[in-house]
Amino acid sequence: MQVSAQPVRSSRGMQYKWIVATVVILGVFMSILDQTIVNIAIPRLQTAFGADIHSVQWVLTAYILTQGVVTPTAAYFSDTFGIKRFYIFCLAAFTICSALCGIAWSLPVLILFRILQGAGGAALFPLSITLLFREFPPQERGAAMGFFGVPALLAPALGPTLGGYIVTFAGWPLIFYINVPIGIVAIILATILLREYRPEGRTRFDFIGFFFAAIGLATMLYALSSASTDGWTSGTVLGFLLVGVIFLSLFVTAEIIIANRGGQPLLDLRLFANGPFRTGIIASVFVIFCLFSGLFIFTIYLQTIRGLSAFQAGLILLPQALASMVSVIIGGRLVDRIGVRAVMIPGLLILALATWQLTLVTTYSPYWWIQIMFILRGLALGLTIQPLTVAMMAEVRPQQ
Repeated sequence: MQVSAQPVRSSRGMQYKWIVATVVILGVFMSILDQTIVNIAIPRLQTAFGADIHSVQWVLTAYILTQGVVTPTAAYFSDTFGIKRFYIFCLAAFTICSALCGIAWSLPVLILFRILQGAGGAALFPLSITLLFREFPPQERGAAMGFFGVPALLAPALGPTLGGYIVTFAGWPLIFYINVPIGIVAIILATILLREYRPEGRTRFDFIGFFFAAIGLATMLYALSSASTDGWTSGTVLGFLLVGVIFLSLFVTAEIIIANRGGQPLLDLRLFANGPFRTGIIASVFVIFCLFSGLFIFTIYLQTIRGLSAFQAGLILLPQALASMVSVIIGGRLVDRIGVRAVMIPGLLILALATWQLTLVTTYSPYWWIQIMFILRGLALGLTIQPLTVAMMAEVRPQQ
């Protein structure tokens, strides 16, 4: 997915960049919200379908697994069909599949629709980042990512509260139907306001790399998901882990060979030779893991262990959303003024401290203390996720 180093502004006006930022916010908010709003409904889905927690968790796992497999294809399809056209297609696919999830009549059908929904929404985030970085010059990208980061951080933190209210006072299908009006508005705005962009030259799809990546990621994620029930030493888990390692190793080898021959790999692994980019990826994995794993675990803990309703559990987690909204705006502007490292390192330290404290909770931990830790996490997330994105993208050449 190519990013223009010097976007043409004369025909679009200086304010077009903020139009782009506003439009892509809706798609990103909808996609990320869906990853977390379902968490709070897991106990209700167990009751609705008469299934155990290990079966219902595939409603989450299937969605994330599909996104992991499909996301690397975003570059090819956006370059081939045009970034605007492909972005609108992804919005439409995600919206339609959200409606299908709401009418699912059994757990297997819901999981199938979640797979399709994950495929539709997989490219929304990378496409949004590409659209933003095409329009904003380097000196303004911190502020742009701060603006962009409000919904990106608000969605996962607000998801449990909104989802809790819906499943408590309405019904679980509404957690999927809520995407439909948002998606329709996003499609209309994108169709009217965005301009098409497609790089010159022909692109070729890396079928070999996609095959290896799809098998490797799917088996690896399946093994990690099954380890909690079957155990790390079970034959199933070890077998899938082995297959995953083999296919991911073949993927890495194939991508290196294709790149060295001047081809177009699915994922340009030469980026990882860049030290700052590699460090940013590792830090991002840590931050995202802390964000989503914490939300998943605590929605179950507050409802199953502490006996709260879904809505009450969501309210406990709400302060993280409010704190992240404030810090992401401040953090984005601080990055433009004092640099990424001065903002990011304190954020990572606060995040590590708050997350460690949350590992010490018991059945008697006061709610106010849990909320304070989530407030600290929210502040830290706002100071880390967007600066990390800015720092990594700064290391990427325009043609990459």
